[in-house]
Amino acid sequence: MDLIACYWTLAGAYVFGEDDHSPWRFRERAEAAGRAGYTGFGFKQADLRQILAHHSCAEVRHILADNGLRHVELEALFDWSADGEARRRSDADRHLLLATAAELGAHRIKAAGDFGGANWPVEHMHDAFQVLARQARDVGSTFTLEPIAFSNIPDLDTALAIIGNSAGKGGGLMLDSWHVTRGRMSLAQIAALPPGTIGGAELDDGTLETVGSPIADTLDRRRLCGEGEFDLPAFIAAVQASGYNGPWGVEIISAAQRALPLTAAATRSFDTTARLFAGTPLSD
Repeated sequence: MDLIACYWTLAGAYVFGEDDHSPWRFRERAEAAGRAGYTGFGFKQADLRQILAHHSCAEVRHILADNGLRHVELEALFDWSADGEARRRSDADRHLLLATAAELGAHRIKAAGDFGGANWPVEHMHDAFQVLARQARDVGSTFTLEPIAFSNIPDLDTALAIIGNSAGKGGGLMLDSWHVTRGRMSLAQIAALPPGTIGGAELDDGTLETVGSPIADTLDRRRLCGEGEFDLPAFIAAVQASGYNGPWGVEIISAAQRALPLTAAATRSFDTTARLFAGTPLSD
């Protein structure tokens, strides 16, 4: 099974914010991911800007190839349906992500809704997302929309209404086991989705009930696959039943993961997820 080391999994002791980037150099992270067994690598826009200040896209491609990292995931576009200054910043990120997708052959770019209470009409978000999908298709990529319970795209039905006819044509769903479980999204509904609707899937584990605020829980308390309470085999089975056969992201966002040395962060996150697909239980 091809696994992508999502940005946050190997980002280290970063600080969240618009300018967040990893304290570890890109080459070091790519080498650690490749040694661990990953075949994909994730970039976030702020970190990507830091990388591109030191490497050309051609150099980034070579580093990825040298480490067997053939799947590229980019994230994350916010405020794509906003106005004013927020939209101006979003458009700058959009340009960077699309240009990088074209250069690196990134199959998917993540997009999400608003976490601050913005009341964007679904019809407006639908129209804005169709533009995103067309732009992604033009560069050989896909904008994958992630439903998140504490955003203004809180569930599958809302996300599907926004994606509309772009599913499989530059648009798709991004399903993360954390948000699917916490949002109590229906696995039966996921399994019944038409082929091509799901553009990406990500794995992590955690407690069934939220601890503290949803945002703090999401950023600090995710667990390695198999070390929490989520029914990950059922989630995987539902996603695969829909026809999805692409790479799986491993997205461990937690204080414990950030505190690990780079090699341990890569090896532990890969091994626990690989065991999940192999059906091998974690040792005591």
